[in-house]
Amino acid sequence: MRGEFVDLDGVRLYCYAFGQRGAGHPIVLVHGSFTSSHLWQDVLPRLPKGHRVLVLDLLGHGRSDPPGSHAMTVAAHATRLEQLLDVMGVREAVLVGHGMGAAIAARVAHEWPEHIAQLMLVNPTLLAANAGEAPLNRRVRRVASLVWLWKRLSPAWLASALHSVLLPGFAHRDVGAHALDVYLKPFRMRDGRDAACAQLAALQRSRGDTVQTLAPGAIRCPTALVLGNDDPFLDETRRGRVVGWVKAATNGTATVHTLSGVAHVAPEEAPDRLGTLVSELITRRPFRYP
Repeated sequence: MRGEFVDLDGVRLYCYAFGQRGAGHPIVLVHGSFTSSHLWQDVLPRLPKGHRVLVLDLLGHGRSDPPGSHAMTVAAHATRLEQLLDVMGVREAVLVGHGMGAAIAARVAHEWPEHIAQLMLVNPTLLAANAGEAPLNRRVRRVASLVWLWKRLSPAWLASALHSVLLPGFAHRDVGAHALDVYLKPFRMRDGRDAACAQLAALQRSRGDTVQTLAPGAIRCPTALVLGNDDPFLDETRRGRVVGWVKAATNGTATVHTLSGVAHVAPEEAPDRLGTLVSELITRRPFRYP
């Protein structure tokens, strides 16, 4: 496993490669808000052989740089991901995104269709064809509304608030508590607190970033949508809307998988099933368009 920092327009993103190069397209894994590349640690050994796997930390997360004045919206993260793949020489990839990372991945698939062979959206948030209906948890919105306060307090206060808000996303609270201690560690420092505040503020501004992405026929590659049956951030009504939007965006070709006993963090809770679904997805041949 080899990690490196990649310079992109004045900021550095951390990424690492896993697995061996082979005949298959590279698999790119994109985490969501307030997690990191650590999210995929149990999925990596379960991915199909013969594929180079690239795992990154989004700006302001994990080992990547604090954002400074750089935007943290879904659209901005997507643009940096496109730049990263270009710099890394990835010409065609299997793109897998979780949470906010799913919205980022969907936008990249729409904007960069010739470079995305297959797309998997896992427990998506902020993924909507209507900005007013973009799924954003009520408790997350409440924490985001207090950004002005968090900036004045010790970083530990915001990290504690995020821990409380995110913990229900895990089916097993003890597993979730340990995972969140890892994910939130960078946010317990001053730069990390400021990065978390920037991401919270950007969540609201991201609510319209996938509207065009999910227009009918906008996604032109084999797509799988993976949902946790017990995801508290995506209730049954919202799950139905997301399924409808993804089906429409893929002209009805997307496959939908609901994982029983899984809440929001499927890569932590069901790595075996997720690895199997990625294997199934890559057997679907990419569509070819003139």
